[in-house]
Amino acid sequence: MKRLTTFMNRWRKERAGSTTVETTTETVETVPESPRNNRNRTVAMVVGIILLTLATLLGIAYTPGVRETRVVRAIRFWEPTPPPEPAVPAGQLAVEMEQARAENPSGTVMIDPAAAEALGLQTFVVEARSFDQAVRTTGRVTVDERRVTQVHTRVDGWIEQTFGNFEGQQIRQGQPLFTIYSPELVASQQEYLIALRARGDFVKSEFDVVRRSGTTLVEASRRRLQLFDVTPAQIKELERTGKLSRTVTFYAPASGVVTQRAAFPGTRITSETQLYTLADLSTVWIEADMFESDLPNIRPGTSAEVTLQNGETLAARVSNINPFVVPETRTARARLEVANPGMRFKPGMFLNVSLRAVAPPQVIVPRDAVLATGTRNLVLVDDGEGRFTLRQIVVGNQGQEFYTVQSGVIVGERVARNIQFLIESEAPLRQAVEGQQQQQEGAPATPGGAHGGMQGMPGMPGMK
Repeated sequence: MKRLTTFMNRWRKERAGSTTVETTTETVETVPESPRNNRNRTVAMVVGIILLTLATLLGIAYTPGVRETRVVRAIRFWEPTPPPEPAVPAGQLAVEMEQARAENPSGTVMIDPAAAEALGLQTFVVEARSFDQAVRTTGRVTVDERRVTQVHTRVDGWIEQTFGNFEGQQIRQGQPLFTIYSPELVASQQEYLIALRARGDFVKSEFDVVRRSGTTLVEASRRRLQLFDVTPAQIKELERTGKLSRTVTFYAPASGVVTQRAAFPGTRITSETQLYTLADLSTVWIEADMFESDLPNIRPGTSAEVTLQNGETLAARVSNINPFVVPETRTARARLEVANPGMRFKPGMFLNVSLRAVAPPQVIVPRDAVLATGTRNLVLVDDGEGRFTLRQIVVGNQGQEFYTVQSGVIVGERVARNIQFLIESEAPLRQAVEGQQQQQEGAPATPGGAHGGMQGMPGMPGMK
C-alpha cells in the first residue's frame, strides 16, 4: 500500500509539474526531470510528424486515380511539366481559315445597329483639305533696292564743301549735299548771261527772225544749266543778280540715309564718281531663307509674321521669291516687304519669320481612325448597311488631328473613328487585325466569329 501511495504521488507531480506532492498520509520529495530530455522529446515528435506528412503526400502523389490532376502534379514538382495538348487537331485552323475566306472573300466585318450604338461608333467622311503649315525660319533686314539713290554730278570739278558728312546721316530731299567748283558750270552761267543780254538787243530788231533768235538762245542756255542739275531757283538768282557764281550747291535728289560717301572737300570728281548712296528706310525688305522642300507651298502673297527681338510681332506678306537656290545652303530667299515707321527695322538685323504655307488640297483622315500595326496603317471603311472592311492606307504628313493619305481611300468614303477602342472591345475586329498581320508575315490567320452583335472574318485578302 505504501508503494502504491508513493507511485500515485509521483504520477500527480508529473501531471501538475510541482516539485513536491502532498498527500493525506505523507509528502514524498522527487527529483525534477532534465530540460535537455524535454527538448529531445519535442524534437522527436516534430520529426515524426514531418515524416508522416511526407509519407502521406508521396502516397497521394502516386495514387493511380488522382496522380494526373493539377494539384497532385504540383506535388511532384521535380518532374517536368508535360506539353499542353493542342486545342484543335493539327491543320484544323488552316481548314477553318480557308472555309471562312470562301464564305466571305471580301473580308467584311458586320456590325449591327444595336452594337454600333452600344459602342458609340462614329464615322468620318474622307475629304480633301488644304492646311496652313507654319514654316519657321530666320530673316535678315535689307534695304529696299527700289528706294536706293546714287548721287552723281554731270560735270567735272572739285568739291568745295560738304553737308552730308558721315554714313548713317539722315538726309531729306532738297537738302544741300555739297558745293562744287566746275569750269564747265562757270562757262554755262556765262553763256546764259550773254544770251540774256543778247535777247535784250535782238528784241529791238525790226526783223522777226532776229527777235526770235534771241529768245531761242536764252532757252538753249537755260536748258543746258538745267541738264547740269542747276535748280530753277539758282537760275532765277543768276538772272536777278546778273553775276555768275564760282561754286554751285547741289541738293539731295531724294530722302534717305547715307549708306556710302565718297564726297570730301577738295576731292576732284568726274561724272562717273559716285558721291553718295542714299537709302530710304521707310520701307524695308526682309529676306527669309527657305529649304527646297518648302518652296512649293510658298508663293507671292503668302502671309507671314515677323517677330522682333523684344517679342513684338508684325504682319507681312511675301512679295517675291528668288528663283535661284544658294548652292552652299540649298535654300532660296523669300522677300517680305514691310513698313518701317520709327526705324524699328535696321538693315542687317536678324528676325524670326513664320510663313503660313498653303499646301495643295490633300486627302485626310482623323488620327484616331488609323491603326498603326508597326508595318502597315489600317482604317475601317464603312461600306454601308453595317458592313465594314479593314483596308490598308499609305499616310503622308502627320498633323495634330489628321493624317494626309497618299493612297488607300478616296474622297467621299466613310471611315470609323476610335478604331483602337473598337478593336479592343470587339473580338472579330481584333482577330481581323491579327489576320492582317499574320498574312503580312506569311503565317496562317485565325478565323473570327460572332461577338457582341458582330460577325467578322480574320484575314482581309485583296488589300490594296
